[in-house]
Amino acid sequence: MSVLITGGAGYIGSTLIKRLVEAGYHVISIDNLFRGSYEHLKTYERSGGARLLIGDIRDFEVLERTVKSTENIDIIFHLAAIPGVDMCRRMPERAILTNVYGSYNVLEVARKHDIDRVVFTSSAAVYGDPIELPVRETHPTMPKNLYGITKLAAEDMFMSYYELYGLCTVVLRLANVYGLGLFTYWKNVVPKFVRQALEGEPLTVYWTGKQTRDFIHVEDVVSALELVMRADKKAISGEVFNVATERPVAINEVAGIVRELVEKTHGISVSIKHVPLPEGRSETLIPGFCLSIEKIRNKLGFNPSWTLEAGISQLISYYCNLRSV
Repeated sequence: MSVLITGGAGYIGSTLIKRLVEAGYHVISIDNLFRGSYEHLKTYERSGGARLLIGDIRDFEVLERTVKSTENIDIIFHLAAIPGVDMCRRMPERAILTNVYGSYNVLEVARKHDIDRVVFTSSAAVYGDPIELPVRETHPTMPKNLYGITKLAAEDMFMSYYELYGLCTVVLRLANVYGLGLFTYWKNVVPKFVRQALEGEPLTVYWTGKQTRDFIHVEDVVSALELVMRADKKAISGEVFNVATERPVAINEVAGIVRELVEKTHGISVSIKHVPLPEGRSETLIPGFCLSIEKIRNKLGFNPSWTLEAGISQLISYYCNLRSV
């Protein structure tokens, strides 16, 4: 089986490539390297398990050439995107062209070439402020920012291609992804706190810190993607699944866990500093926010295996090793 991954040089994509190649699959990645890197994947390319291509999903011809040049592509994992609230706010045109038009290109190439299934990584940002908790997949979608809007627009196209053309499409709405991947973003909240603590800086918590998130480890996200890849098409076609832990964690609690672990293991005194939300930043600030995983648990057998404490300990050990190199 051959697998095509858009955004394979990124955080989730590179971790997925590692998992699939080691499981014996042949993987093709397309990434424009706007934010990701192939450096950590060169071993898999040299072994012949992965083809690492530089290309942009905004260019349909690039996608089509890739599919035509590869035999037996059974599944596309569509991970490429302009990620996050801040980046989409800073570059709205690129966000729309990539997240919306690029998603259309992926769907079109899948339709034209009869790809067996296409899996899209969306975001909890499509929900906006929840009216019930935990948030189920049937919850109204009311995104508060451009990132969520572009993800929801892509979701709607995925549903349309299922309904109009019978293409097997699956949408995974991811909670806040963290943890050690092959390519880790140290500006995201959990790794940022780890970096700040080990560098002797105060942990900068936006607003009151009482706002909660549902933190899912990148390895658990990859496990969910694998379950979708192996599931019976009848169980997943046209479906939307949350990928989360169902555990609401306040940002203050995350900071407290990082402080406790760093002080215990490295003897570094860690302070916490609350700062105002950046101007123009619009996100869910409601305490108790988390996603229900009842549907993906019952249909696909998904259960997250990583605790937040274990994931933070992993990041601490890794960052210390980086500093000692």
